[in-house]
Amino acid sequence: MQLSELQTNVNYRRRDTTENFVSNDEIKTYLNEALDTIQAENEWEWAKVSTSFSYTSGSHQYALSAIAADFKMPINIFYTDNYTFENVSLPTFQQLSGHSNNMYSIDGSYIWIDTSFGTGTLQLDYYSHYAAKTSGGSIIAQLSTSTDEPLLPLRFQPMIIDYADAMCQRKEGLLNDYQIAEAKFLRRLEKMKREYPSVRTTAIIRMKQGDFGKYRTSQFGKSNPLNQ
Repeated sequence: MQLSELQTNVNYRRRDTTENFVSNDEIKTYLNEALDTIQAENEWEWAKVSTSFSYTSGSHQYALSAIAADFKMPINIFYTDNYTFENVSLPTFQQLSGHSNNMYSIDGSYIWIDTSFGTGTLQLDYYSHYAAKTSGGSIIAQLSTSTDEPLLPLRFQPMIIDYADAMCQRKEGLLNDYQIAEAKFLRRLEKMKREYPSVRTTAIIRMKQGDFGKYRTSQFGKSNPLNQ
């Protein structure tokens, strides 16, 4: 549904549709709050995104804002079918970088990468935190104009109407209606989480604290842990 349709559906549920009490702009805010809540709950199938970027051998650190401004969680990095990249913790990356390992690590707003093949164009598959799209299909952070739509599958879109309805009813002091609408939103959210399990990857820790004494310094052979 487009934003204008969602707003109309919220107003259908309200007992008092006085424009100067709860405006359509306020309803839009509630709809976006619902989408933000949903996006924070899971890594959803419909939020998978891919992008390509150039990796330069010896240059390990890359700003995620330059590669994927909407980045939320990693899925994988792809080069060709002959290479598999591991998502590792940053301490593991620091110890093993520069030794022909295909690996990456997420550190706040940066991604650290090392390869066995040197320079190349990599594909980053990830979950986006963006929640909407324009009428032309471009992914955007939130609903803004009347023709924007949620990324959320159509059959689950009534849940964001439930949420916006609940917020309107609470503001109007109709607590029973608020509780009913909120409960419907939460039930639908739980059902959707069961239907769409996440395939996010977690960082591998090859060496834990206390294990470093098991390895000789000569095994790593560098004074700069990032080989820079």
